[in-house]
Amino acid sequence: MAAEVVPSSYDVSSEVMLSIKDLKTYFFTYDGVVRALDGVTFSVRKGETIGLVGETGCGKSVTAFSITRLIPDPPGRVYSGSIWFRGSNLLWNIEREAKYKPVRRTVRVNVSRRYGRIKDAQNRLGAIRGKDISMIFQEPTAAMNPVFSIWKQLAESLEIHQMGKIVTALLAAKLPPPEIRRKMVGDLLAAAREPNQPRLREVARQVAQSIGLSTLEPELFYALKGQALDPSRAARTIEQILERVPAKPLQFQYLRMRAHRATLDDSMKALFVKEMKDERSYGFERRKVSARITAFRVKSFWLGLPVIGRLARKSLDEELFWRTILLLENVGIANPVQIARGYPHELSGGMLQRVMISMALAPEPSLLIADEPTTALDVTIQAQILELMNELKRRIGTSIILITHDLGVVAETCDRVAVMYAGVIAEVGDVREIFTHPLHPYTQGLIASLPRLDNPDKKLDSIPGSVPNLIRPPAGCRFHPRCPHVMDRCKVERPPMIQQGAGHAVACWLYQGEEAKDY
Repeated sequence: MAAEVVPSSYDVSSEVMLSIKDLKTYFFTYDGVVRALDGVTFSVRKGETIGLVGETGCGKSVTAFSITRLIPDPPGRVYSGSIWFRGSNLLWNIEREAKYKPVRRTVRVNVSRRYGRIKDAQNRLGAIRGKDISMIFQEPTAAMNPVFSIWKQLAESLEIHQMGKIVTALLAAKLPPPEIRRKMVGDLLAAAREPNQPRLREVARQVAQSIGLSTLEPELFYALKGQALDPSRAARTIEQILERVPAKPLQFQYLRMRAHRATLDDSMKALFVKEMKDERSYGFERRKVSARITAFRVKSFWLGLPVIGRLARKSLDEELFWRTILLLENVGIANPVQIARGYPHELSGGMLQRVMISMALAPEPSLLIADEPTTALDVTIQAQILELMNELKRRIGTSIILITHDLGVVAETCDRVAVMYAGVIAEVGDVREIFTHPLHPYTQGLIASLPRLDNPDKKLDSIPGSVPNLIRPPAGCRFHPRCPHVMDRCKVERPPMIQQGAGHAVACWLYQGEEAKDY
């Protein structure tokens, strides 16, 4: 039997977080124009999980990369359409970024790119990408840099998106009076001497909370975990850990400098977001902020000198390292300290996938795009990762676009489903409605190919043929060469999305009704 469809328990808002209208993404190759996306339209509400399903080559990952403007250019470009995210037009001014000229007597198109405008667009997207819109990539080995350690790459993400928050926490942390500090050391030593150390983590958490720095919890815990303790030596270790609070004078000055720089960077990002909301240039205001950033760099250049910089950054680097440990713990990595100090080539595909997931979830984004997030993971870890994503939904209302081939995961996790075929949306609807009453022949074929527990000896159905060549896609409905219900009309006219009940729309000539307006 197919995976049981579990009714959603999330409070999905009516507020539209992401709206995609008539999105077209093309790849301009020597063989011709590959129409990878050719009029994709759907929306994602706040706190909603929508699943993108379909065969390999249907355009699911290209949709994700188009939203974040990460399509490799050349050869690909978002050709037209609109993507609105929380009132910001992510494709604003896209028509001025390139000119297209067909090559006579061929199927090729020459693209003249205006790289200055493309760079401006990338800068604008940088204000949202990674922080408000985060992505879990399908292939973690291609997304990780092999020459940097794991913690360095995680720390870079934290520095870019959470520097103000991190520096504020470091500057606000204060050590208690000596008598209270001695009691803390005594409590930690007592917990560390217990068999199996059942209370050690909790005591370390209490110490971290009283000081006001959450990263002291894992640092104290891993320093004392599983050790045959010499009390005097362990006490010195604890004191050394606590000595990084508060920061030394040079480190304190460096942290204040980074806090000021983070404020300037946030001002620049706010202007970029304002441009996408108002759809007009704020070049003069951006130049003023840029001049302030340049002046600040000149004023504080000595803090970036190699020797001084290493000393000044010490407390910040320690804070970043232990924050990465907390991130790795959240995705179920058992020995995070060892993993954090290692390199990508030392980890398996599943471990790298978990590192990528921790990096994507760290900024607590408003929209999370998960491209096959659990493919390389075993079943128990899959459950942990999906629960972690659902917890983010419950806590801050994160919307999720889940790209997967696993219809069981879709049935248990998603609120709505969008079925893609050959660069277009074939059917959209509530997850329960799609699984119990699939309308499009392609959706019916996908669900019929699932094994069933109530009939284990039944031969699995399959959809004949394969996804068409998108350089020369079929006329009319793109599924008609494989469809068992094909009609003459299907071969010449592309079907519109037809409303078939509340929130359920299908692009098929088998159904009649009003054209769907919002889906």
